[in-house]
Amino acid sequence: MKKILKPVLGTLVLGFSLTTFSAIAQTNNGQAANQGAAATQQADQHNRNHAAMSDDQIDQRYEAEKKRCENLEGDEKDVCEKQAETNRDQAKADSKQSAKTADARHEANKEKKDAQFELEKEKCKAMSGDAQDRCMSEVKTRYNK
Repeated sequence: MKKILKPVLGTLVLGFSLTTFSAIAQTNNGQAANQGAAATQQADQHNRNHAAMSDDQIDQRYEAEKKRCENLEGDEKDVCEKQAETNRDQAKADSKQSAKTADARHEANKEKKDAQFELEKEKCKAMSGDAQDRCMSEVKTRYNK
C-alpha cells in the first residue's frame, strides 16, 4: 500500500505546485500578454487598412504621423520619423499587392468562365437538330456571348 501511496502523493504535490506556479505566472504576466495580444491585433488591423487605402489617404496618414514626431527630439524623433516612413512604404506595398491580387483573381475567373463556355459548346455540338440549336442558344445566353 505504501508503494502505491508514495507515487500518488508525489503526483498530487507536483500537480498542486505546478498549478500554483501557473496561477502566479498568469497573474504576473497576464497584463503583459494582454498588451502583446492587443498590439498584434492592432498591427493586423493596420495591415488590413493599408489594402483599402488610396495613395492620397496613405500620404495623409504619413503626414499626420510625421507631424506627431515634431514634438520629439534626438533619437526618439529619428525613430518616430523612420516609423512613419516605414508605415507609408508598407501601406503602399500592401495597396499595390491588393490591386495585383484583384486583377489576377478577375483574370482567373474570366479564364475559368471561358473554359466552361467552350465545354458547354462542345456538349451542344454532340447534339443534333433543334436540341443542338436550343442548347447553343441557352449556353450563349448563360455566358453572355
